Amino acid sequence: MNINRNLALVCVTTITALCGDLLLLLVVNSLRTGIRLQQPSTIILTMGGLLGCLSIPLAYAFGYAVMARVLRPTARITAAIILFGGIGLAIVGAVMHGVTWMTIRSSMITGAVSLSSPMVAIMKQGGILLNLWIIGCVLLTVVSILIVRSGILRPRAIPLWLAFLNPITLILLIGIPSSFADIGRSYILPMAPNLAHLGFFLALFWCLHSGKVRQPDYS
Repeated sequence: MNINRNLALVCVTTITALCGDLLLLLVVNSLRTGIRLQQPSTIILTMGGLLGCLSIPLAYAFGYAVMARVLRPTARITAAIILFGGIGLAIVGAVMHGVTWMTIRSSMITGAVSLSSPMVAIMKQGGILLNLWIIGCVLLTVVSILIVRSGILRPRAIPLWLAFLNPITLILLIGIPSSFADIGRSYILPMAPNLAHLGFFLALFWCLHSGKVRQPDYS
């Protein structure tokens, strides 16, 4: 299959994952603020959980597989590490979304309400969800450093601007401004990883489509 078509599907799948994030956040923030959704909340929660758990592993695994294939001609070891890092992020991301889904469901059943924003609540609660976020951050940092390295060292596999527009950079660009307002802390900040990946995969798609990056063979 054409690599542009693969990456376009990755972008669509990432948007689907963002829809899953948004549905979970609508429910959890309605519980936090006390504006409880009625009967639709269970349906919204289930849809959000399923969309994320199915879309995140596909988007991350295939997105980083394309990135690895782009890098393979000039940096085989780097490409291999990014490929396995992407698979790790796909697994961690799916489990993280599923655990979040079950945690919100449990809160709805027990009537537990938190006044904190979602990310603050995760840090206060600790446990498996916080550990998953830490593992995800470590994996993403390693992958992003390798992407930057691929754009700096010659021969450059990707343009320098794309290397510095890696997922970690985009998360910081999205997360820091959104942390100053409650609406940002409630919705944008928790969605920052998937928003960042959508931005990165769209930028990679544009580079491949415009010829800024050489199309790799699929042989």
